[in-house]
Amino acid sequence: MVRQEIPARLSALARVAVILFSGGVIALAGMQSVRDWRAVHAEAVVVDGHNDILSAIMRGHSIEKRRSTGHSDLVRFREGGLDVQLCSVWVSPEHLQRGDAFAKANREIDSLAVIAKRNSSRMSIVRNRRELDAAILGSKLACIVALEGGHPVGQSTDNILALYKRGLRVFGLTWNNSTAWAGSAKDEAAGRRRTGLSDHGRRVIRLLDSLGVIVDISHLGPKSIDDVLRTTGNPVIASHSSCSAIFPHPRNLTDAQLRALAANGGVAMINYFPVYLKARLPKNVGSLCAREEQRLAALRGTFTAEALAQRDRIIAAAAKRGLPTILDVADHIEHAIKTAGIDHVGLGSDFDGIDYAPVGLGDVTALPYLTRELLRRGLSEEDIRKVLGGNFLRVFAKVCR
Repeated sequence: MVRQEIPARLSALARVAVILFSGGVIALAGMQSVRDWRAVHAEAVVVDGHNDILSAIMRGHSIEKRRSTGHSDLVRFREGGLDVQLCSVWVSPEHLQRGDAFAKANREIDSLAVIAKRNSSRMSIVRNRRELDAAILGSKLACIVALEGGHPVGQSTDNILALYKRGLRVFGLTWNNSTAWAGSAKDEAAGRRRTGLSDHGRRVIRLLDSLGVIVDISHLGPKSIDDVLRTTGNPVIASHSSCSAIFPHPRNLTDAQLRALAANGGVAMINYFPVYLKARLPKNVGSLCAREEQRLAALRGTFTAEALAQRDRIIAAAAKRGLPTILDVADHIEHAIKTAGIDHVGLGSDFDGIDYAPVGLGDVTALPYLTRELLRRGLSEEDIRKVLGGNFLRVFAKVCR
């Protein structure tokens, strides 16, 4: 989708100016590469379909200043050119056992609301496209409340309505554990769940459709995915899933599912977690990736041809050793485009919910390098704008009225 909103474009161009003139490190010889990828990235509306930053906040981490750990915070979101973040509300199974899962979900939303209020010049919780566009016009991070797993609502439609009133606009039906009315990918793959949606599960889908809440099929088992697509009247998303054809993990989408998602008008948002990207990862892969990221950190902020070539050499050497890299993420994006079509692919990092990230995509500040890689693979600027965020924005505008 070509970005047409003039105010949003002005906001993005302001970021280009920051990129071009901060640090005084860009040589004249490097200006062509700046136009080719950094400006393309800055001019796009960039959307991430899944981040577990709220879980980090609940553990006591602050996102209001740069953290030395994790993958994101308000400073790094801006540096990475991220415009829209789906913020995962996730409740662990222990809270289900204790009976306070709904209260825990509300505390996470409370935390996001308090931080947004305290940082009103930098972020805003948005509920529809009008509010999203206003946030981008104001150079703010647009945050969308997204439930990861329907466990906190239990069997209560009143709980769904209550979360909707608090800003919930994306609803993931399960996590790794099934609900009573929807089967997870993990449980269906292990044979612990042989049915998809129950009658109540179908009622949940119809309620979400009527409210204007996007259904998220990530973490769902194949039978449940089929039932969702047969029940919903709206396009859906897979907020953080990759491609089974490249690595057949139960959490990944098969080619048939990618095509069905495209027929639905939805979007598959590619996950960066290495365990979903490739097989036969080396022992101690997390520490090995961290070591390569330290080498890349020495090149951060330098965009000369030699610095970019050195970065490419580090990543290529890591890939040759079997480490997961940004190239693997681009492979999954390419496959999803080939299978589902360019209008049905997006990004879903899973940052701050994964143990380690691929080499070259170590945190949210590395997102422009993914744009660079996609350009190098021959995607047009228009197609890249769709993948970076345009495809999700289409679904958001259609569903979240």
